[in-house]
Amino acid sequence: MKNKAENYNSSLIDEIFDSISPKEEKRIREKMFLAARIEDAMKAKGWNKTRMLKEIGQKNASVATKWFSGTHNFTFDTLFDLQEALGIKLINTEETQDEVIIKYHIVVQSNSSAPHSHNWGDLIEKTKIRRSYFPFTN
Repeated sequence: MKNKAENYNSSLIDEIFDSISPKEEKRIREKMFLAARIEDAMKAKGWNKTRMLKEIGQKNASVATKWFSGTHNFTFDTLFDLQEALGIKLINTEETQDEVIIKYHIVVQSNSSAPHSHNWGDLIEKTKIRRSYFPFTN
């Protein structure tokens, strides 16, 4: 019995890896990540594959093996059932709202020959700028 992993080179395997597009490679990586998240959540609950299948009402035991291969194409229904049973988030369908911050820099100049002690309220009214843009006024 061998204790060390051996390096194995195969031109066929190299050809297969070379034929996979970056998009397909990313897709496979995401499926494997999904399978790992499911398996981690099962372990955290102390569940085996049989218990998981029972919890989601699945009777076909071979499907779990496909899930954990990392190459299975999950359906939405399966992912939904798994996340509900495991209490984890696998699907994000919630709409997020981006916060928009608008900053204004307003310079008010007076052409008045009066002294520079202005009443801000009068200036705002004269220039038709709403008070909400001037948080320092009453």
